[in-house]
Amino acid sequence: MNLSPQEAVDLVLETARMGGAQSADVLYEESESLSLDVFEGAMKNLERSDSVGLGLRVLVEGRPGYSFTERLTAQSIKQCAEDALALAAFTDSLGIELPKPVPMQELDLGVYDESALSYGPAKMLEQCLEAEELARTLDSRIVNIPHLGASRSYGRALLGNSEGFRGERRSASVSMGMGVVARDASADKMGWDGATWRQPSGILPPSIARTAVERAISLLGARPIPAGSLPVLFDERVSGQFLGIFLGAFLADSVQKGQSRLVGKIGEKIAPEGFHLSTSPHLRGMSGSRLFDSEGIPTAKRELVKNGILQGFLHNLETSRREGIAPTGDAHRGYTGRVSAGFSNVEIDRTLGKSNEELLSGFPRILHVVKLEGSTGCNAVSGDVSIGVQGFLHEGGSRIPVDRVSLSGNFFDLLADVVGWGDAVRPGVHGQFVPALLVRSLQLAS
Repeated sequence: MNLSPQEAVDLVLETARMGGAQSADVLYEESESLSLDVFEGAMKNLERSDSVGLGLRVLVEGRPGYSFTERLTAQSIKQCAEDALALAAFTDSLGIELPKPVPMQELDLGVYDESALSYGPAKMLEQCLEAEELARTLDSRIVNIPHLGASRSYGRALLGNSEGFRGERRSASVSMGMGVVARDASADKMGWDGATWRQPSGILPPSIARTAVERAISLLGARPIPAGSLPVLFDERVSGQFLGIFLGAFLADSVQKGQSRLVGKIGEKIAPEGFHLSTSPHLRGMSGSRLFDSEGIPTAKRELVKNGILQGFLHNLETSRREGIAPTGDAHRGYTGRVSAGFSNVEIDRTLGKSNEELLSGFPRILHVVKLEGSTGCNAVSGDVSIGVQGFLHEGGSRIPVDRVSLSGNFFDLLADVVGWGDAVRPGVHGQFVPALLVRSLQLAS
């Protein structure tokens, strides 16, 4: 017979204590997702998946041992504790102390709304068919709609430790996405739109269809342009994705292992004045929002780059202990893995942001990037950038669609060469509040 999540948390902690652990923490996670795909007026796939798991970390004389189970029977829970205790014999002491309970801020982060759970197959199918029909009527050059689907997801996490901390987080969301193919004499072009929301009322099929069609049509006739250096505006659709490739440089563990170009640069200027980069865990409704981190430390907004000056890095208990600083509340963890650190919503301050039109008007010739084509040519450690892009060349009042070109440079040089940013971020639920980014010069190859 399965135990309840709370019973499982209590049992695994007690078993670890009885087995010799001086302290322990445990993360229980459950998730449910339902997704539906549509192609040519018919439902092609309807899939539901559920998962449950419990991950334990024990500390025996400071030495960690990890184990997890996906069964919540008493026997499995006890075996999980015994495995973690046995593995602790082979590790080195971390020298950390798990946190005791402290009062948390009473904030409604808006990450759970029961209405999301009412988003079922009938409504998903209705909205997908509505979007598909509209997309085919908007422009005769739309020849295919290979990607069309909707989904909902639910998640629950319980965190507990041997010091008495208990915390719970629930989240739910709904999503819809559409990819359409436009064709002319030159080539096919894909246009995509989609978003995730906390309530089904956020999904607007006509808007998704129109945007996807507009984006596909706008890229018809795209061609390479001559190689050289030129200013580049990364649209807010792709700026967070691009930035995310290199955010590992802000992890304290990477810095301490010498795997970040930001080693030794705290207090130095790495970006322009007015540029602020933060981890913002209390943004309402966003995917990374949470009141406590994965080790039970209260979260708070922290600026990692303030006015262009590097302020610090993202820590968990282990990395903060190595530097002799207080825990920062940045720990991340899934039930199957060990504790790491990460952003809880990446945010770039938009106080001094401008519209894309204003940013584009600042240069007589500028590339506006709206699509990235993979990141395999980018190195998160060295910061080297080599990435294919699509977008538009703005020159002399004209707007020319561009493809089959790639940008090269180095992310850390690029960050220092940012000369402006936008005043808007892409809509919906996500973890990247990153506006458009304007870089003075990047090398373009075709």
